[in-house]
Amino acid sequence: MAALTTRVPCNILTGPLGAGKSTAILKLLQARGDGNWAVLVNEMGDVGIDGVIAGSGGAATAEVSGGCICCANGVAARVALTRLLKKRPSRLLIEPSGLGHVAELSEHLQKEPLSNALELRAVACVVPCDRHALLWAEAPLYRDMVHASDLLILNRRDVDASMTSDVDTWARELYPPKTVLLADRGACSNDWVDSPRDAVTIEQEHAPGAEEDDEYRPKRTFTHIDGSKRTESHGGGKAYVGVIFGKMGPPFEADRLESACATACSFDGAERFKGVFYVRTRGWVLVQWVRNGGPADTQVLSRAADSRFQLILCGDEPAPVAVAALESAFMGARGKV
Repeated sequence: MAALTTRVPCNILTGPLGAGKSTAILKLLQARGDGNWAVLVNEMGDVGIDGVIAGSGGAATAEVSGGCICCANGVAARVALTRLLKKRPSRLLIEPSGLGHVAELSEHLQKEPLSNALELRAVACVVPCDRHALLWAEAPLYRDMVHASDLLILNRRDVDASMTSDVDTWARELYPPKTVLLADRGACSNDWVDSPRDAVTIEQEHAPGAEEDDEYRPKRTFTHIDGSKRTESHGGGKAYVGVIFGKMGPPFEADRLESACATACSFDGAERFKGVFYVRTRGWVLVQWVRNGGPADTQVLSRAADSRFQLILCGDEPAPVAVAALESAFMGARGKV
């Protein structure tokens, strides 16, 4: 695929079956479409419906039916993409099926030859608030969609209002953090399409702790020879300790990592701990703990950019020697290359 003079900005809008992806795309086209947008739709069935919906918004459309668009090296997907790009759209939206593997699709789009023609920007996941709890507990593919996305669009909030606040709280406490948008029957703030991949903001309509965030001030950063970086900050009655581990370092050993996480959770004043780690015997895992919430919860992730953790403490800034000891516990949890 030959490179275009100007790469076409591209967004992926994912989500489980019935989340409202097609409605969200239609509302987006109505609000932002300039008549020259294109939409690539993937449906697992042989009769396409979503392409018709997107086309009703005035966009050029192409469909990949009967298979997974996330296998972007497939002939059908490449032909559909080429046909759309020949029309020189000002933007391309991709809607995978509710059974699509978004992380794989994102990876393909950022490699040649597709990256010569496309500039992947923010990836969004439409979250059905009325079914979220069940999906999160029982559908690994849905969890992968969430983890692979930059932002979450909380939809179907009108179906059962009692569930909305819980989903909103869950979304804002994810780690790594996600941009959170509140949708009204698929319609939400549409500026997200211009956000770069991995950019994070928080919509403030119901954001908890906004007053404390105003007092937050970064304080110190320590960089190690292996590229690992520790940051410490304090504000709003809380202290924050975070470490991003160098990408070239060895994986974590499961038993040592468990011990290091226990040390973090028992740290004086610890309120919340979240970390993503690459473990030798398990691959990527997410570890989450909150005070008075029982033992730490561990989930398997499909992939992540790097290993990292953040510990939030209540009260005064912790002693430097204690923070250094905590960091050493995690450094020691890594095995040999």
